[in-house]
Amino acid sequence: MNLASANVSTAPGECPICGAAAGRYAQRGYYYKCSTCKVAFRPRQESASDLDEYWQEDFWTAREIQKRKDREPVFRHAYELLDRERPQGGSVLDIGCGIGTFVAVCREGGWEATGVEPSVGACRVAREEYGLELINAPFTSALFPEKAFDAVFAAQVVHHLPDPVGFLADVSRVLADGGLLMLRTPNLIPLEPGLLLQRAIGRERDFFLGPALYAFHPDTWSLLLGRLGFRDVTFANSRPYIERPAPPGPGGEPAGAGLRRLAVTAAKRAGYGAVEAIRRGSGGRAVVGSSIFVLARKG
Repeated sequence: MNLASANVSTAPGECPICGAAAGRYAQRGYYYKCSTCKVAFRPRQESASDLDEYWQEDFWTAREIQKRKDREPVFRHAYELLDRERPQGGSVLDIGCGIGTFVAVCREGGWEATGVEPSVGACRVAREEYGLELINAPFTSALFPEKAFDAVFAAQVVHHLPDPVGFLADVSRVLADGGLLMLRTPNLIPLEPGLLLQRAIGRERDFFLGPALYAFHPDTWSLLLGRLGFRDVTFANSRPYIERPAPPGPGGEPAGAGLRRLAVTAAKRAGYGAVEAIRRGSGGRAVVGSSIFVLARKG
């Protein structure tokens, strides 16, 4: 099977990631899990126009923009991983970069950083917040016909795409030989029970994975990236996103909501400590955080 041309069918057929024959998966809520590569995928998908409308208009609310600003510690964690893997710096491309936080952090660290983002609104915020001029377009390697980046980063992007295999094959075209691919993505291992709960309470879109089309197991990434010519595939737990509380008073949140937020924050921090202890105790083999970084080298 030609991985670069794999497409998702509208009904359970061969696995859209590894090409396993129909029937080699089990239902997980609204998703199906392939028994060969362990990906979970949602066969009923929105049209391209519906997805474009969602990402251009519905997604980028004022609250989501504030959440992106609050995620700066997550992006600084990503930068720490990038700097560890390539301390000499270089050029990095951030695909689906949102309001450009990671681009700004990389430039602060001396990297030549470029961001690609299809949302007009997000690009406007990047300009206002960080003084960044992003490339306002969906990613395609044709945007960079003569450029080979030392690193490519995509945070919470691949699991929303109809054709992850084709996307990653296209990403490889703009990555230099030996260059670093770094992804941030939900991790199927801890989310799998949640997929069953999601179906049980009838929340197909607005729950654990929202409108996501895929949930990837680390084994999926090892298989997929290996087939696409990447090597040295490793994983790291991502630091959790800690939402900043709204100020009390008019226009702020009630005291009860603030207390709930503090409880969630404490749970997230404790959970991150626990999954990091598991990772260290396993010598890095068990990465069970709800969001993980995937790192791999081209060639």
